[in-house]
Amino acid sequence: MKQIALILVFISALFFASCSNQKEIFTDEQKLYVLPDYYEGQGDPGLVYVPHAGGEFVSVIDPSGMKLKGKINAGKGPCAVLILKDGSKGYIANYISNDVTIYDPKTNKKIATVQTYEHPTALLELPGRNKVVVTHQTDGGGMCVINTLDNSVTKLNEVCSGFMRYVKTADKIYMPQIFDPFIQVIDANTLHIIKQIETGGWPMSMAISSDEKIGYLANYDSAEVAKIDLTTDEIVLKIKNIPSPRWVEFSPDNSVLMVSNVKDNSVTVIDPKTDAVIKTIFGIPMPTDIIFTDGGYYALVCSQGSASVAVIEMRSMEIKERIKTASNPITIFQDNR
Repeated sequence: MKQIALILVFISALFFASCSNQKEIFTDEQKLYVLPDYYEGQGDPGLVYVPHAGGEFVSVIDPSGMKLKGKINAGKGPCAVLILKDGSKGYIANYISNDVTIYDPKTNKKIATVQTYEHPTALLELPGRNKVVVTHQTDGGGMCVINTLDNSVTKLNEVCSGFMRYVKTADKIYMPQIFDPFIQVIDANTLHIIKQIETGGWPMSMAISSDEKIGYLANYDSAEVAKIDLTTDEIVLKIKNIPSPRWVEFSPDNSVLMVSNVKDNSVTVIDPKTDAVIKTIFGIPMPTDIIFTDGGYYALVCSQGSASVAVIEMRSMEIKERIKTASNPITIFQDNR
């Protein structure tokens, strides 16, 4: 129990504290950071949402102009955002206040606040089931399910602490456990764990190919990215010397795989056809999540250590600009309806 508690403290410090060894000079705009609650195009598909783990709100970015548009009020320590595919409700996991804010994306007004286990961390909509699954980074905490129709919460016993990926063809959820060296494979219908894939190290996150046959695992402690055959659930290859991998993401056409190296302040670019490293992009302090926008023309990297979102042009694989945000931007979500 003590070992798990120590891991929890380390992960929390890594994800939810700004880089204490880096001196960041904030602009006057950042110090004030006044964003409107209402803005043009509010709730439109395509917007990007960035929760701030050190605050009580989520920033909204228009990726067409790479500009901040507004904010959404949340609980304490928001760390994940989800908008349902039908656009009817939005969800914000609040790590510190141990709850989930449910809101109307068209008005950003709160509908309800529901209590979950301690430290809710990740959100996943299960298509066609009226369910949002919530996992938690806590010792012994389980998985919660929010009914999207009536906002009721069901607490399950399975210990689930990681970031989730849904595989439609198999109707399974793949979830690296973070605190334990394996990936949990969960039946999406029963929400019971049906298998564990041994990984070693600290498995952090997964990316799934569009044909749902291959997965890639960012394994922080092992400094590697593992390739997994999802037809057999076996690790078939390990790409070594990837420093401190935290997040891994496919480009929309699956031609590129990007990995954020949270302590190395860099992003690794991998060619999934050859599983070779194409390039390492430096100068992104404490990168966490990655998304692709504009059909894969740009990659947006959440930079927790510099209170910004780095915009990478994928043609040149260079940082084009940095969108300055409030402190502790922790994850990034795009409403891809």
